[in-house]
Amino acid sequence: MAQLSEPKILKGILSFFCLCVAFLSVVGCSSDTRQSTRIPPLPTDDATHRIKVGIEYLTTVIRRSPRSAANYHKRAELYVALREYDRALEDIEEALDISPSNGLFLLTRARVLRQLKKYDEALASARRAEVLQQDTPELYVLLGDLTQQKRQFRQAKLYLAKALQMAPYDGEAYFYTGLLDARQGDTLSGVALMQRALDLKPRFLPAYVELTTIHTRLREYDQAREINRIGLKYFPKESQLHYARGEMYFTQKRLDSALISYRKAIVFDSTNYIADFYAGIIYLKWNSIPQAIKSFQKVQRFNPKYPQIHFLLGTAYDRVGNLDGSIEQYSLAAEQDPTDWRSKGRLYRAQQRKMYLETYGTLPPAAPEAVAEAEDETTAPEKALDPSRVQIEVLTPNLQLKTKADTSRNFKIKP
Repeated sequence: MAQLSEPKILKGILSFFCLCVAFLSVVGCSSDTRQSTRIPPLPTDDATHRIKVGIEYLTTVIRRSPRSAANYHKRAELYVALREYDRALEDIEEALDISPSNGLFLLTRARVLRQLKKYDEALASARRAEVLQQDTPELYVLLGDLTQQKRQFRQAKLYLAKALQMAPYDGEAYFYTGLLDARQGDTLSGVALMQRALDLKPRFLPAYVELTTIHTRLREYDQAREINRIGLKYFPKESQLHYARGEMYFTQKRLDSALISYRKAIVFDSTNYIADFYAGIIYLKWNSIPQAIKSFQKVQRFNPKYPQIHFLLGTAYDRVGNLDGSIEQYSLAAEQDPTDWRSKGRLYRAQQRKMYLETYGTLPPAAPEAVAEAEDETTAPEKALDPSRVQIEVLTPNLQLKTKADTSRNFKIKP
């Protein structure tokens, strides 16, 4: 009997092995299909898509088992990752209804409430988590931030020190410690600690936003631009970073570049009404009144009590001859701030112009003082300088007084 060559033997073994693998895979797939337990692999190209798939899966699981607090908590965490904080709050409330004494759920609730700017409720929830022995660095960092918001600086410092003691390389703890120092006037220490936070956690968005703002207010524009550039490299679609860049250009009076940044901020977050406010100021300065009116109206929808919004919208209406609109806005500005004499003066002037129009059928010519006011009415509210970086020079008074000698008295000086 002829012997088979070695290559043929290897070829036969490989063929048999491939047939076995194929058979087992077919059997496994059919078994998974029958039992309906096979979960398709998640796509790896888009993190947002993976989170949405996870939410859909958890939603199905919750329908099957609605009394599982852990599933509500997991879905709340996914909503937080998508920044859908209202839905996250609904889920974490459901989890707490099922398990009201869970410290981890209370911590997540406090995080969500902080993002919704409900600081009192967030602080109460975080302190309940502390009572329930939720002894983690994340909790103490959160408590340090929330107590800062309530201006309880000594308590905040204690919480942050405890967080750094538990986790010496926690970037967020360094950031909020630096923020605390900056709020108390020590800007140099605050900036150094925030930079340390970025060294430990390069993808921490609040540090980029805060450092850009601080350097801008200190007029250190090169540092602000560089920090903002690095932040945009990590977060190219982050509205806060584009707004901070626009603020930097606005302070430098580079209004065209500022407007581009404000527009990007609005595109990436349509609720960023402060970007609309400053874009409206630029439009008003450029005499692009329709765009200015549109921007100010949006600000008014989001926050009717935003400083100067009624006055600036009334000014825009005044520019296009809409006297009814300007009178309404000046009246609202005067009601909001009874000491706003500028709005009251504009209100009186608009009422007089309306009476002139009704009497003579045409608007009166603009008064010289109205033209002068129009040049500086588009100035943004001044921001306070950092007192820790202001140099104060002590002036020595001139004590040489020229007085006439009184020769009417005779006196002697005894040795």
